[in-house]
Amino acid sequence: MKNIKGILCDLDGVLYNDSVLIEGVIDSIKTLKNKGYSFLFVTNTSGITSEELFDKLIKMGIPVGKDEILSPPLAAYNYVSKMRYNNVEVLGGTSVRNLFYDNIKENTIDPEVIVVGDIGKNWDYALMNNLFNKILNGSKVVGLHKGKFWKAADGLRIDIGAFITGLEFATSTQSVCIGKPEKAFYESAIEKIGLSADELLMIGDDIVGDIQGAKSANLTAIQVKTGKYRKELTDNSPVQPDYLIENFNDLVGLLIK
Repeated sequence: MKNIKGILCDLDGVLYNDSVLIEGVIDSIKTLKNKGYSFLFVTNTSGITSEELFDKLIKMGIPVGKDEILSPPLAAYNYVSKMRYNNVEVLGGTSVRNLFYDNIKENTIDPEVIVVGDIGKNWDYALMNNLFNKILNGSKVVGLHKGKFWKAADGLRIDIGAFITGLEFATSTQSVCIGKPEKAFYESAIEKIGLSADELLMIGDDIVGDIQGAKSANLTAIQVKTGKYRKELTDNSPVQPDYLIENFNDLVGLLIK
């Protein structure tokens, strides 16, 4: 760990649970920053833009700069623009939809591409069947991530990866996914923070999105036992974290001897 200079840090489940801060994390971040460690907060949060996420973190008291956040909506927008799609349907919050619709034509009838983000509890059979038929008629799918589940205040909740995978199965197609655990997402994070892979660690609660994803990009991977951590999932995973710690605050002792 002596060569570590930067920290890629997950948010929900690591620093807070459903907007409730984990005790001590603010002071721990300040301590690590004061010791010279660079931070990039990497998240699959897909219901809001990076700008809104920044405002949320600041209101929570988390010491973060505007250039220290990497989330899927902007990456997905850049991808759709690069692919020169002329029209799009976006499943997501108002700000995420506006991010696309301000520059790309909205089309909810026969879109060239469907961007799938967080729509909370609005998933139902009618929506899935509607998307199913559009995909059969040629619409491509770009998922903001392929997470399996996440932890809310009232317990675990299914995530959008289950719906995307269901659509893939039913239509015999493959989507393009942007966020964790995709290797490309981690490569973007490495480029953004400006350090080499062997100078970085990733800390997260998800054995797939955080740990397997980080290991695929040759990063040191640290898993916390907060958030969506489940012992049986980690024990049975083909990829293991380099370090397993109780919570984010233990990272201070791991890095600063």
